[in-house]
Amino acid sequence: MTSRTITYHFAFTDGSSWKYELEFDRDFRFINTNGAPAKPWTALDFNQCPHCPLNKVTTPQCPVARNLDQIVEDSKNTISYTPATVSVITAERTYVKKCATQEGLRSLFGMLMGASGCPHLDWFRPMARFHLPFSDSEETLFRVLSLQLLINFFEDERGDIGQCAEQIQARYDAVQKVNHAFIKRIRSYCDADADKNALAALDMYSQLFQFQQAVRFESIQGYFKQEKHG
Repeated sequence: MTSRTITYHFAFTDGSSWKYELEFDRDFRFINTNGAPAKPWTALDFNQCPHCPLNKVTTPQCPVARNLDQIVEDSKNTISYTPATVSVITAERTYVKKCATQEGLRSLFGMLMGASGCPHLDWFRPMARFHLPFSDSEETLFRVLSLQLLINFFEDERGDIGQCAEQIQARYDAVQKVNHAFIKRIRSYCDADADKNALAALDMYSQLFQFQQAVRFESIQGYFKQEKHG
């Protein structure tokens, strides 16, 4: 497979809709076909993340902002709790959910941010490839822990759960900084709150991991217990 397409469709009760046919290369990096001029808020040095390693000379636009530009443009005047029917269409299956607009945007933002080439978010690219729209907190915890264990396996590190937790927390600390800076970018440009709240929800998930680490993953450990017979 040389490329992959995922479609997000938002249908609103007033008959309006948004549709995004998103194409990704074989390594699941987003292929941006938006030929419109870049807006000022997408400039790399506009509310740039404090730990961003990119240089505006070689990367004039923030890759995440540039890739979310059209979605932010569409949703900038939308109230977060506006009801929508959100369909996510992949080659294998279709997901459909009636939800608040911000929930659909959170799912869409999360996938695109992981596939946009941000050095701090690229860790999420494998999760973006195996995207699970509308995932809840336990599903997110399961997937992110599995992700870090696979990374350690491929790097030939045999760390235990405690080590994985520390590694994931360090990555999430970097992700939180990206989310906070990106919320500032969008606040400077958008009038309503749907996309800002979607990003705030993503930040909530990054903070969630710290809580789950504190309880030693008890919320998912029970799924792995097998009954003893005999």
